[in-house]
Amino acid sequence: MSNEQVPQKHASDDFDVDLEKANESPLRAATRWAAGLVEGFFGGDGSDVVGAAVVVHRLDDHSEVIRINTGSIEEAESLVSMVRSDLDELTADDFLDRWSAADNEENAS
Repeated sequence: MSNEQVPQKHASDDFDVDLEKANESPLRAATRWAAGLVEGFFGGDGSDVVGAAVVVHRLDDHSEVIRINTGSIEEAESLVSMVRSDLDELTADDFLDRWSAADNEENAS
């Protein structure tokens, strides 16, 4: 028998991550829009007007596995980078264990 190890399959073999528009209640969307106007009035870029979500999909059937709504585009882009790194480094089970907790925390808010 050979002592060669079988290469471990990574989560990126099963999943992909995208940045999408957040699914928000009308009240939350209106609040975000109003806050963006105030921010823009004081010299901000207003990038928080549109909510963003980090969404992990299965590659085989494109079903949604995890959705994490974020507070801003910048936060979402940072989170996408972290998710992509974990997709490349973790097994599918380890990835789901780690990121499903974040999804559950976001949904509880």
